[in-house]
Amino acid sequence: MSTHAYVLVVLRTFDDPEEKDYLRALQKKGYPVELVTADQDPLPILVSHPPIAACFEFDYPDLQGLTDLRQAKQRAASVPLLMITQAHSESLAVWAFRTRVWDYFVQPVDLARFMAVMESLYQLRSLNAGTQARKQAAEVSNQIPPEARLHCPSFNHHRMQLQRAISYIEQHLHQKVAQAEVAEQCGITPFQLSRLFRKLTDNTFQGYLLERRIDEAKRLLANPGMSVTDVCFSVGFRDLSYFTRTFQKHVGHTPTLYRQSLNLNGAVCTAVEAGQVPAKPCDALAPAAKPIHITGRASDAAWSFKAST
Repeated sequence: MSTHAYVLVVLRTFDDPEEKDYLRALQKKGYPVELVTADQDPLPILVSHPPIAACFEFDYPDLQGLTDLRQAKQRAASVPLLMITQAHSESLAVWAFRTRVWDYFVQPVDLARFMAVMESLYQLRSLNAGTQARKQAAEVSNQIPPEARLHCPSFNHHRMQLQRAISYIEQHLHQKVAQAEVAEQCGITPFQLSRLFRKLTDNTFQGYLLERRIDEAKRLLANPGMSVTDVCFSVGFRDLSYFTRTFQKHVGHTPTLYRQSLNLNGAVCTAVEAGQVPAKPCDALAPAAKPIHITGRASDAAWSFKAST
């Protein structure tokens, strides 16, 4: 392949690049791939180092994302652009082709067609290598579809969706919490909710839910007035044996032994305060809400909050 025989992929998604089938297919065929993340401007690369093709991938395109694609076509008119999206929208597809997008793919990507298009573009570039004149900037001023103007899933929007999901979980922690119900509350699909949790909490939806149940159980076990059975049902478990096994797996003790350790630790702390034993560190085992560290794109500052207990 020639110096510029590579594929530029402009990511405007929450997916891990390693999970993308079309990227694995490109690499398997020997195409070098360069990724441009949301905090990077693809235009300097497109202009100075034109690729075989540039793939713009979106979850659901917003106004800024489509504007970036249109500017890319205006500034680097000779570079074929491919658009990949989850949005099943006829108006968006019409906009894409009027913007002179070479081809348009809806997730899941048809890999056979995608690779056939890439092969044809590579052959075309090979035939025209060294002889293709710079094309005149295309006029691509067609109006961006209304749904892209109204639906702008910025990173703040995704954080709000996550907060809404966590709030719903907190309010229904004592009940059965179905992922589909939480996704519906957030206005997204269960698959999108799962990706949202993986991206922003480094945990799965089910993993986060289980951790919150265990944390709440630890907090309730500090109350001697509640039986272990009451705690079990209060945090959404429906089987005491399963609750005991799960608690022990995550905490290292059964709920009963954990409660005893709390009582012992409390007695030592009381003795220290009364001067009956030498003062030493008193590591309270009483549970607190576990911090959730939520990180955004490289351009966003890391942020975190504590789920209420």
